[in-house]
Amino acid sequence: MCIIDEIKKAGKAVDYKGYWYNLSHIVEVLILGLLSRLQTLEDIHEWAKSRYAKEMLQREFGIRRLPCYSHFTVLVGMIDSNELNKIFMEIFQKLVNGLTGKTVAIDGKTICSTANMKDYKSALHIASAFVVQHGITIGQLAADAKSNEIPAVQELIRLLDIEGATVVADALNCQKKTVDLIVSKGADYVLAVKKNQHNLYDDISEMVDFKRFNKVEERESPLEKFTKTEKGHGRIDKRTAYVTLDVEWLLERGNWTGLRSFGAIVTPNETRYYISSRALSAEELLNFTRQEWAVESMHWQLDVIYSEDRTTLHKENAQKTLNILRKTALNIDPIP
Repeated sequence: MCIIDEIKKAGKAVDYKGYWYNLSHIVEVLILGLLSRLQTLEDIHEWAKSRYAKEMLQREFGIRRLPCYSHFTVLVGMIDSNELNKIFMEIFQKLVNGLTGKTVAIDGKTICSTANMKDYKSALHIASAFVVQHGITIGQLAADAKSNEIPAVQELIRLLDIEGATVVADALNCQKKTVDLIVSKGADYVLAVKKNQHNLYDDISEMVDFKRFNKVEERESPLEKFTKTEKGHGRIDKRTAYVTLDVEWLLERGNWTGLRSFGAIVTPNETRYYISSRALSAEELLNFTRQEWAVESMHWQLDVIYSEDRTTLHKENAQKTLNILRKTALNIDPIP
């Protein structure tokens, strides 16, 4: 399967100011430009108009004519981002060939440049699902703002085939409905817990602290413990995981479908709490919480490589299209 051939199916022939253009050609040019790590539409258009690129585009892709820059930007906004996203999700879910035993990290990212644009009601926020073992994104959905990330993530889970996977996400997405959806799709979860779920947070923090610091409990019914120390970037990073399968202690246990374990990650600076539908060991909890960072690394690449947060496109559909195509480029040619 040729990814570019599949992705370009989102394009169609359109009439703009008396000229007929094939939007599939625009999609191809965008992907090729993004694979070359070009950041802006202006950079991509300038590259596509160069002598070498024009010859290559005609020879390899049958693209004989490119629009002027003003038409090019309008045509990008005419690509159906919803259809493009549907094709994207179909392609990359097929490529991962099932998610059993794999980790899907889900998180949202705000495109900061859209916060003050008059054409947007609020900053554009996009939730993404990232398969850690493959290093690729398999889906995304846009929300109007970060406050709407929760329903966007829930809809994304509905659309994805995550059977056999373990979903990791931050505390914002530690929601009873989200947990129900994950379990109904045949997947497991490892979710951070903060005070947005105050009853659950109080239950877990009190239980973990009691077992950590009470001498009798520490001797008679200890938490499983695993510590890992790593050196890098001029510092020493020490992280200790504590886990218990004794969920009967939790008053909130009946409200969280499939709950089998909970625990904490303790660093010199903070303590973070987690719940899971898996009977986790302390080492497994430590590993899963590290994997949660993978999707944030992809978001970092969108900003550092493509300057996404500084993109000044005023049309929301064009922003969504470029976000999908940037991820397509990173999926095809990932950064080590």
